[in-house]
Amino acid sequence: MPQVSDPTLGTSEPGRYWTTTNLGEAAPDVMSPLDISIWGETAERGWQYSMKAFGVLPSKQQASKNTNDWGLTIFYGRIALNVDAVRAIVVTLPGVSGDDFERDLGGSVRPDAPPVKGKKSRIPVIMVKAPLTLVRQSKVMHAHYGDVRTWWEREVLDNGATAPAIDRLVAGRARFEKVFGDHCAWRFVFSGAQSAITDAAKKAGDPLLGTRLMSGVGEVFETRMADDLWRVAHGQLEEAEFIRLWGYHGPNEGNVDARVWREDPTPVRALAKSYAERTDTERPKDRETRSVALGAEAERALLAATSAAKRPAMRWLMRRSRNIVRTLQVGKAAYLMCIDGVRRAARDFGAEQVAAGTLAEVDDVFYLQLEECQELAAGRLPNAREIVTARRGYRAAHRQVELPVFFNGMPEAIRREAPATGDRGAVEFSGAASGGAQVEGRARVLLDVNDAISLDDGDILVCRFTDPSWAPLMSLAEALVIDVGGSASHGAVVARELGIPYVIGTERGTSLLRDGDRILVDGEKNLVRVLP
Repeated sequence: MPQVSDPTLGTSEPGRYWTTTNLGEAAPDVMSPLDISIWGETAERGWQYSMKAFGVLPSKQQASKNTNDWGLTIFYGRIALNVDAVRAIVVTLPGVSGDDFERDLGGSVRPDAPPVKGKKSRIPVIMVKAPLTLVRQSKVMHAHYGDVRTWWEREVLDNGATAPAIDRLVAGRARFEKVFGDHCAWRFVFSGAQSAITDAAKKAGDPLLGTRLMSGVGEVFETRMADDLWRVAHGQLEEAEFIRLWGYHGPNEGNVDARVWREDPTPVRALAKSYAERTDTERPKDRETRSVALGAEAERALLAATSAAKRPAMRWLMRRSRNIVRTLQVGKAAYLMCIDGVRRAARDFGAEQVAAGTLAEVDDVFYLQLEECQELAAGRLPNAREIVTARRGYRAAHRQVELPVFFNGMPEAIRREAPATGDRGAVEFSGAASGGAQVEGRARVLLDVNDAISLDDGDILVCRFTDPSWAPLMSLAEALVIDVGGSASHGAVVARELGIPYVIGTERGTSLLRDGDRILVDGEKNLVRVLP
């Protein structure tokens, strides 16, 4: 029998510049082959759709068959962004520079970053399409959310689907592609607004005003979820209602084979128990209220530093930026529900195949790509079990290695090693972005999202990444130190909303810090230091 292919390995030409930042938190676990059917070419078409919506790309342009030309691709089961390819596209947007894009993405710009120029021929199209997208996109995202929410409750949560599982699997991928494309469009709106606010704060002579102003938006989904869990812990909300509201979340929720809270509410109960036991913990809604007040104070300060002629435009931009942040989280919730629909259909299909004797376990289905599932449903995949066995081995091997946050060409996978136990000397580092005050506390290093952890008063959470399911745990922390991400990442957004000091995009915080270290986190100075 020929060697079984590994669709999660990936390939790259020499010199291509890639990063896992931001996207690394979208699907944090090593991807399965079925994940590739969602996050591979489907996500690529989705992100290209966002550029077509602004007029940057021609509406008839198709995704290249060469993955080196894609904006998104997969290496060793991790999703990565083609920095140079995306940089060359977004620079056509008026007011967007390649350096600004790269800085927003990773916190800095390469000294040898290739110069890129926008395509002037697209400007007339952009001038027509971009304003329409800016005006309508918020309504589009909220409409998506409403439609997907109704569908998710009926067919996924309440198991009311009537179509065959394989048909639901195919339809789920198409639904994700559409919602993810519109979400990508809105994410670029967010990046533009954030850059404008940051530049205005620098011109006003106080760069920190930008971070403070982007805090305290209010009514962001993740802070509402954290507050709802606080209500569960204090007997104000039933667990079943919490699951109906937020059950599509869970550990590694961006991966199709994850087990979310509607399937396994054990993490919800553990977090509720932590809330109940921590009588000193401030309610998330109260933390948000305080953060909103600080954001309003920053607004007033920036307006006062802005000339009278520019003040109306600045006031409009600040008001608009708050809606942009909220809508960004609405879009993410919508596409996560789409992924959960794929998850439900996949497990239903897997159960059918176990009953038919073609698969040994329900979750074996995740080691087949969607097209292979279609072949299996049609009785044309006789070696399904051999494929699953081989790919389980590939995935286990990929889990033993890590990728650099930024790399050129085909990455050299780094074998994971146990943290050093000897003398480290002085330990001090920074990240791609930071915010908040200065705090000291005990480091609690969480390497596996599935591990149980209890945060005491004053504890600082140190982790590789966060996704929306982390919001309740984050609200129990005194500060956050996160390896993966930047100023636009989920961890930074939620930290600002809850008024939690943070340093994000450290790349190595979980390697340098040990559980129990006494550390200082300075959000204003972008600094983490181990204390004597």
